[in-house]
Amino acid sequence: MSHPADDERILADMERGLTHDDPALKATLETLNQQFPKQPEQSVKARLSRRDPRLVTAVVLAVIALLGLILTAALNSSPAPPAGEITRPAAHSAALTTYR
Repeated sequence: MSHPADDERILADMERGLTHDDPALKATLETLNQQFPKQPEQSVKARLSRRDPRLVTAVVLAVIALLGLILTAALNSSPAPPAGEITRPAAHSAALTTYR
């Protein structure tokens, strides 16, 4: 991959060559450059410092909801019976003891 500075240099060389051959293109490019001046790239730190508070709130609430679902599933799950043990439903075993 080429470095962004190399890309900019190559594009600038191409622009100079094209504008040298075509004065109308040169005038158009100068007009566009005046209308849209080059803006410096925003640093990652600057972009991270301006997060949308609604997005942050939505992400935090989604994480809390996911943790709540996981905890609910973990706490409501019934323990598995030991290996080899046969279990009977509670209603069935109660009915057997009352009719005997």
